[in-house]
Amino acid sequence: MSLSDLKTKEQLILELHEVHIVDFGQFTLKSGLLSPYYIDLRLLVTFPHLLELVADVMWEKIRLKPFDLIAGIPYAALPIATAISLRYNRPLIFTRKEAKNYGKGKMIEGIYHKGQHVVVVDDVISDGMSKFETFKPIEKEGLVVSQVVVLLDRGQGGPKTLQDAGYHCSTITSMDEVLEVLYKNGRISREQLMDCQIFMAQSSKASEIKPTKSSVNQKGKTK
Repeated sequence: MSLSDLKTKEQLILELHEVHIVDFGQFTLKSGLLSPYYIDLRLLVTFPHLLELVADVMWEKIRLKPFDLIAGIPYAALPIATAISLRYNRPLIFTRKEAKNYGKGKMIEGIYHKGQHVVVVDDVISDGMSKFETFKPIEKEGLVVSQVVVLLDRGQGGPKTLQDAGYHCSTITSMDEVLEVLYKNGRISREQLMDCQIFMAQSSKASEIKPTKSSVNQKGKTK
């Protein structure tokens, strides 16, 4: 990665903190755990300049492998995928949370053809297990998930989980890197840094769940 790329990524992290997309305090997570930080990338839609910056940074990963379609995952990743599609003139599809019970009852919106290669764009990855449910409707239509590009890795083994199942996964940044940049630039104290690192280590250990043969066999074949 070039020096200019590193500076762009650092700028992105600082701006995400500036608008409280990356925030610090005491937050109750869906799991019930109390977290010293919170990431809400759904707020990106309010900041067009940041959405454009995210699109540019993610495109640098996406463009490295040939593909036919970009797939946005509702909800937070859909505006990101749309921004990439518009900025770089690439066709977009997106999966629905549930099939419609009227009309064509589709799970995927957009025009696509069997055998096309798809880049799945997502905002965050934790242990990676939920991504397999995302891939199911795409692969059911005969499309190939050629790569997965994620903005933020929470550090819970998600990219390796996908790699082990045969999917190419790359991330833009990690929570470790976010904390390092914010601490270096005086945005968080050493106490906050340590609190976050302790929480991450504990939550990572608690979520060390890897796909088994009964849940995921290999790319394109889930049970």
